Amino acid sequence: MSKLLKLLLTLPIALVAVTLSGCWDYNNIDRMNYLTSMSIDYDEGQFIVYLQSSHFTGIAKREGAPIDAKPQDVIGIGRGKTIGDAIFKVYRSEQIPIYWGHVKAMVFTKRALRNVGIIDLTDLVNRYREIRYNLWVFGTEEPIEKLLNALPYYNRSLYDSLLMKPAESYRQFSHIQPVYLYRFLSDTFESGKTAMLPRLAIERGDWIEGGKPISLLTMNGGYFFQGTDYVGELNWEQLKGKRYLDHKMFRIPLTIEYGDQPVVTFVLRIKDFKIGYAVRDGRLNFTLDIKVKAFIDEMMENLDEPKMKRMLEQEIERTVRSTYDAGKDIRADVLNLGYPVFRYHHADWKTYLRGEGFQSSSLGAVRVRAMITHSGKYKGRIANL
Repeated sequence: MSKLLKLLLTLPIALVAVTLSGCWDYNNIDRMNYLTSMSIDYDEGQFIVYLQSSHFTGIAKREGAPIDAKPQDVIGIGRGKTIGDAIFKVYRSEQIPIYWGHVKAMVFTKRALRNVGIIDLTDLVNRYREIRYNLWVFGTEEPIEKLLNALPYYNRSLYDSLLMKPAESYRQFSHIQPVYLYRFLSDTFESGKTAMLPRLAIERGDWIEGGKPISLLTMNGGYFFQGTDYVGELNWEQLKGKRYLDHKMFRIPLTIEYGDQPVVTFVLRIKDFKIGYAVRDGRLNFTLDIKVKAFIDEMMENLDEPKMKRMLEQEIERTVRSTYDAGKDIRADVLNLGYPVFRYHHADWKTYLRGEGFQSSSLGAVRVRAMITHSGKYKGRIANL
């Protein structure tokens, strides 16, 4: 066989081999720095970026690892005139390549939200290809370093905390709904809607580990935006009425008091709610119909079912009205009563609600219908059985 024929026979094989994919960009997993959260502060004209990373052995512990091993979370801090500049300041001292694909949460300080604006704060994150859209997003007034070092008990990584897995806690106690970044940005760009960013804080003293109080994360309020403009904040007590207008509200406690004494505690779940309105004297008058399911969690006094039902409905109405009034104090429609008007009756929205129109609106009837489904294993108070 001639050399030319051999060359012609091997040429197709060589061409096929060249087109085969290979592991040219392969990296050992222990030679990557996996970021799990990103926090942004703003001070004296500079952005301060906090990049938190968790070693993979701290997240998925190997069999036989000691239970008292400390989590290996580290925080990189950079300053710059832009967020990108601050991140590259962190890159300058990196020891191994940083991977952004595991970022689960973002935190913005209150002064960053007020002085910079949410669009500029998220521009880089939304552009960079490695970062996903389903990031949990929060605001805070806590020092970021302190916040990122509020590790869960049992020496778990912050990866297992409220910061990165808030949905699990929300199903057990639905007080403030966590929000993904893409959903929050969607709400800010939606005319007629008020967006809320949950406020993250540190709670100390609720839990004790090793005989000492430990610091844990909690959501204790929210920051509100009209469009992309920051308008104000409400604390946890002021926000209690908002959860009754949340279809995802799964489980909340409510204690009813008679005089100054608690008489019964319910656990509630939202069934449905409807927002209505009417035009009166040139302004909108909103109405609400709320349906909830409830069961008795604890009974301190014997009450008949009609009385308990009536007291429960009155307390829910009072709470919703209180949240509505608190929202008007910061000039924000925190219950988003105007959003159905924007979607389905746009002409009325333009006439009565656009701009500062919400401030002239009012909340009329709040009709609450509670269904007490069961009373647990007891029909009445134990002492009277």
